[in-house]
Amino acid sequence: MSDFDGTLSPIVLDPWAAAILPVARRALRRLAGRAGVHVVILSGRTAQDVAGRVRVGGARYLGNHGLERGKLARNARTGRLELEPSSDQQMYFEAAERLAVGVAEAIPEPWLVVERKGPAVAFHYRSAPDILRAAAAVAGAVEKLDPEERLVRYPGRRVLELRPPGATAKGDAMAALLDELEPAVAVALGDDRSDAEAFTILRRARDQGRMAGLALAVQAHAEAPPEVAAAADGVLPSPIEAARFLTGLARLLV
Repeated sequence: MSDFDGTLSPIVLDPWAAAILPVARRALRRLAGRAGVHVVILSGRTAQDVAGRVRVGGARYLGNHGLERGKLARNARTGRLELEPSSDQQMYFEAAERLAVGVAEAIPEPWLVVERKGPAVAFHYRSAPDILRAAAAVAGAVEKLDPEERLVRYPGRRVLELRPPGATAKGDAMAALLDELEPAVAVALGDDRSDAEAFTILRRARDQGRMAGLALAVQAHAEAPPEVAAAADGVLPSPIEAARFLTGLARLLV
């Protein structure tokens, strides 16, 4: 048993970075069961989707970059994720759905994956044979359908997401978490451009002396985007290494 005395917040920013690997899931479950430890899964996917994939009871799930918040009780089925009341983004549901339908009709390609997320929508083109052409096609279709830019563009790694103006981003979600939890130590893992925003907030809080902290980029694909690596304290070379890191953390504290 560790002599740790305080509040630790290991925050896995992107479940694809490590959390869905069985060894990482076991580590996160152990951490989530430790008093004073807060496990938070912060993702661009919906909270329900993330909970169904990660399946760690006792953790908090922040979906849509923090727009959705919920907690899964320990030993509960993921379908029982309790979501907090939604924010005032209802007016954008129609705009997001119109884009979802319109872009799919404009680009009838098997590589296009449309992810509906309530008032937001994401267009994935990970499997496109030509990533640059796919990115241009998606961006062009979006511009034709939403020339007034009612929804804000958030380009990611092989994805373009559209979100309501003023919607929370991962940096905002990280800042809110640090204010709420006031951790003695915070550890964050992530592999996407949006995770760099959260890394910046964590490191700024650390530099201000509010807590100790560590931000780690994960090379979930060929390499972590340069912005993510630049915003992190270090880079883990694969999701397996990220899982090993979480296992070591669990052994240290549990």
